[in-house]
Amino acid sequence: MSKTKEAKRPVWRMPDWMEPYRDLFQNTGGNPIEELMNDTGSNLFNNAVRVALIAAVDGQVCLLSRLHTRGLLTSNPEVQKI
Repeated sequence: MSKTKEAKRPVWRMPDWMEPYRDLFQNTGGNPIEELMNDTGSNLFNNAVRVALIAAVDGQVCLLSRLHTRGLLTSNPEVQKI
């Protein structure tokens, strides 16, 4: 029986345009965003809380990416702060 190697996922790095929004990320549990986005070892059986944090951060990254692609982000996140 041959073992198949899983395709390695490229390491996620926060894009430069996203850096101004880093401090606005919520529900990271104090973990660095890159650490959560690159976590491939956590699952619901071994660390359900961490998986919830990963899902929350992934959703925020996805939202920012879509807004950026559509040109809907301001250049300065402080402008929109209330």
